[in-house]
Amino acid sequence: MPGVVAEHYAQALLGVVADGKADATALNRELGELAGLIAGSRELRLTMASPAVSLPQKQAVLEALAYRLGLSRIMRNFLAVAASRGRATDIPDIAAAFEHLWRRRQGVQRAEIFTVRPLPPAERAAIEQDLAAASGGRIEAEYRQDDSLIGGFLARVGDTVYDGSLRGRLDRLRRRLLEQ
Repeated sequence: MPGVVAEHYAQALLGVVADGKADATALNRELGELAGLIAGSRELRLTMASPAVSLPQKQAVLEALAYRLGLSRIMRNFLAVAASRGRATDIPDIAAAFEHLWRRRQGVQRAEIFTVRPLPPAERAAIEQDLAAASGGRIEAEYRQDDSLIGGFLARVGDTVYDGSLRGRLDRLRRRLLEQ
């Protein structure tokens, strides 16, 4: 999970969105693209973190990347500020924090759902509907397979885990039997 500094920068970007000066979807996309480049390039991370590379050089590298990616003026300004404060290497964390805060403001939560087998659309819809009711918001689900569950599903929505797996039921039954 992104730290306090990343959240601070993400909140600043969301402030620009709230002021009507930018589109959150576009900023999220732009920030995600840039974060992917930084996270995927060891050389770029080292360049941005190195005290041997001057601030104007770092800003020139970021400006070249922004130009190549076709980033908006607002994002280019944001990158210049982040670089001037030594936070260019934090862009991936800032991107994650921005997306998290933006989705939370929209009432959308991400859910990781683990199942033994791929589920048909009707079962997915039923699980997502139940999770939305339990969490009080809309759900964007990402499904993964986990053979250790035996059956049922395990869902993680934010910090909450919903365990409807057969393995979880057996573990709870075992604990109850051992308590008696």
